[in-house]
Amino acid sequence: MYKELNQVDLAFVVDTTGSMGSLIAEARRQMVDMLHQLAVSADIGLQLGIVEYRDHPDQAKIVYRVYPFTANLEKAQQTIESLQVDDGGDFPEAVLDGIVAACRELSWRPHALRLLILVGDAPPHGVGAAGDAFPAGCPCGETIASVTRQAEEMRITIHALGLTQHVTSSFKELSALTGGRFFESQEVKKAIEHIAELLKMEFAELELDRQILTQYHKLSVLDAEALAQRLEVPYHVASNSLVRLLSRDLIVAPVLEA
Repeated sequence: MYKELNQVDLAFVVDTTGSMGSLIAEARRQMVDMLHQLAVSADIGLQLGIVEYRDHPDQAKIVYRVYPFTANLEKAQQTIESLQVDDGGDFPEAVLDGIVAACRELSWRPHALRLLILVGDAPPHGVGAAGDAFPAGCPCGETIASVTRQAEEMRITIHALGLTQHVTSSFKELSALTGGRFFESQEVKKAIEHIAELLKMEFAELELDRQILTQYHKLSVLDAEALAQRLEVPYHVASNSLVRLLSRDLIVAPVLEA
């Protein structure tokens, strides 16, 4: 049970059209080292997957490409180093395709904490952006509402990092509808720092969840108030931890008799 609690599946969904060259170059230098340091310090079982997305024909040669989860961070670094920026005709990109591909085509572990970090500088199709070759909506048929519903059903939290002000509205909505956070940064170094801070926050919650799970097994009762008193934390902190554990099926809610 505790081994499963420590599992973190992290997917990066990244725009690799031409305008993203500076971020990809910076990611090659910093991203995997940062993840390795965080994983070791937090004592977690981290798996990293990557989805790169571009756009639909005739705007790009590929719509998206999926790189499976791996616990080998050296292999993940090789994947990041292999990413090449190219294409990009109109301004909006296949953002929604990238998210759906991550949800459907990556092999998420049953009880893992599931995180998706969206990184891009252009909005999805169909949200009113100027010069949209598909103003009626993405050719994939998905919408912000439909992709976030899929993520919610799969218990995936979307955090979004916007590298231009043009994505603020759409990326904020994509993250908010799944309980995630949105960050905006037009500096590559700051963008990497935002990702690090976000992951530190998520990993800190894992430590609290470990403590709550331990006390839950001692008390054998699903009582947020009692757990809060045991750990000397506010009631809402204990309650939120229980919700996270329940959502991951690490504890079972009692069946109430009619």
